[in-house]
Amino acid sequence: MKDHGQHLGGEDETVAAARDWLVRMTSGEPTAEESRRFQAWLAQSPSHRKAYEQERLFWQRLGHLKAASGPHTWAPASRASAPSTERSARGRVSARARRTFAAAGLAAACLSLFLLSGDWLRAAVLADHRTAQGELLSVDLSDGSTTHLDTDTALAVTFNAAERRIALLRGEALFEVAPDPQRPFRVELAGGVIEAVGTAFVVRHDGDAADIAVLEGQVRVVSPAAAGSEAAAILARPGERTRFAKDDPPSPPETFDLRRAAAWRQGVILIDGLPLDRALEELDRYRPGRILLMGEGDDYRPVSGAFDLRNVDAAVAGLAATHGLSVTAVTDYLLILH
Repeated sequence: MKDHGQHLGGEDETVAAARDWLVRMTSGEPTAEESRRFQAWLAQSPSHRKAYEQERLFWQRLGHLKAASGPHTWAPASRASAPSTERSARGRVSARARRTFAAAGLAAACLSLFLLSGDWLRAAVLADHRTAQGELLSVDLSDGSTTHLDTDTALAVTFNAAERRIALLRGEALFEVAPDPQRPFRVELAGGVIEAVGTAFVVRHDGDAADIAVLEGQVRVVSPAAAGSEAAAILARPGERTRFAKDDPPSPPETFDLRRAAAWRQGVILIDGLPLDRALEELDRYRPGRILLMGEGDDYRPVSGAFDLRNVDAAVAGLAATHGLSVTAVTDYLLILH
């Protein structure tokens, strides 16, 4: 890998552009046009993709160093934007000097964001695979397993001769695991680990907690509280689900309706008896921007139903109508129910 000490001065245009892309990718939601431009830039030359990957891996390594140094409070991810290709000559400062100052500024800004922001940025930079809000994605892994990513989900993949490890950085995913007794398949999140061999299960990252639902086979769930205690490690079988929080052992397995697991794979958002504000939060996961409810969710009757995740706005309008509310759209990214 390239020595990143050189990136602060004397770097070529490709490296500078790659860092521009990375900074913009981790700074917010890109427009469709920006995403198109980014993909076009990557496709222009293998050197573009190589430079971008080097920059991404550099910041990913910083993330690993930060995680190793102690507890962190980082949080989730977003998508890519396009770098500016215009470099105007201003005053008597040389082009090389401008690049040096700009590179130093970008590096400092990126590092500051990494250290100060939540898991949004962490997932943006560390993830090998991720989805935007409202996007679903299926990924075939190198071992023959398949992972299906729900909306706003990010994960990092580390496979070696001893194990297959997935870090679920954000969101929810369904794992269909190819059998390999010599290499356990493990998913880590919220400080805990879910281990499976030849099975299918769904994991949801819920803040500092994890929800696990088993569809086939069985999984062993070990939470942070399980260190040195078998009582804090449980085995879940098909049709069972469990949950653990960061400082608690896994809950005893309980049965659930398998038909309701990962309903998003069928394009459906299932809501069962949630207060209106919680129901809107669930719909909000599949829509860019925010949905705000004026008032308390407990003031309205609970919500149950199946909603089309391809048309969240229609679902919001329907819920508003059934609860005697109006919907005001403040730009395409903000819906207010009142």
